[in-house]
Amino acid sequence: MRWDEAPEDRGTVKFAAAAEAVEGYGGRGLNGRALQSATGYLFPDQDGETWWVIFQPWPAAGPQGHKVPGDILACNDSYGDMVHVVVLAAGVREDDAEAAFRTDAPLTLADAARVAAGVPHVGTPAEPPVSRRGPRAAG
Repeated sequence: MRWDEAPEDRGTVKFAAAAEAVEGYGGRGLNGRALQSATGYLFPDQDGETWWVIFQPWPAAGPQGHKVPGDILACNDSYGDMVHVVVLAAGVREDDAEAAFRTDAPLTLADAARVAAGVPHVGTPAEPPVSRRGPRAAG
């Protein structure tokens, strides 16, 4: 697990971990941008452990600036060499996630989960495209 400041990328902080060091995210690694709490980048849970909350772009998102789809993840690296991940919201746009966290300024992990749940959903990579014409009868 590592975190780095990225001043060229709107001054964001990046949070990354290799797939073999991540549990709870379907065998995928992390390379996302940290979302801010009202007091910084760490969100305490009910037991006082701190979590990062990041926006993780989908791998096939491509170069769409900050309008890329992805997931909002809570990440805890206090388990030794493993990063434990909880998906707070799947299928949201980065700009929407950042705006929600800026507007609501959560203090705790529970607050962050509530804010993440309110971010508009744009789909998941596994969902097929929806036809505007509706279903057709077979045969």
